[in-house]
Amino acid sequence: MTHAPAKRPVLIVEDDRDVRDITRYVLESADYAVMTATNADEALAVLSGHPEIALVLTDVNMPGAMDGIDLVRELRRSGNPVRCVVVSGDAMHAAERLGDLAQFLAKPYDRRSLLTAVGDAFHQ
Repeated sequence: MTHAPAKRPVLIVEDDRDVRDITRYVLESADYAVMTATNADEALAVLSGHPEIALVLTDVNMPGAMDGIDLVRELRRSGNPVRCVVVSGDAMHAAERLGDLAQFLAKPYDRRSLLTAVGDAFHQ
């Protein structure tokens, strides 16, 4: 008897409810297991309780002391090996700040570019 592959767990960090819900829908329809957070502090709390999360998809701009790039830096500083995809509408500035810490996806993105970015991050 063969077993279906486990759903790959993803954490979406996005303060815009509509964007978060649409992104969640697209990823769940592609068979990802999705959790969500609205800011970096909430994301860190979710990650500490769910070590199975393999990828963080985070917006750059969100409320709180840390933006999405600061979140990625904190994850790297703490030694968390989770893969990261950072999204932003300010592509030039965000990509420059991000460097090679994580994969970058420019907003607005469509279903195909989202799934490609997430799939690529899982295969790095």
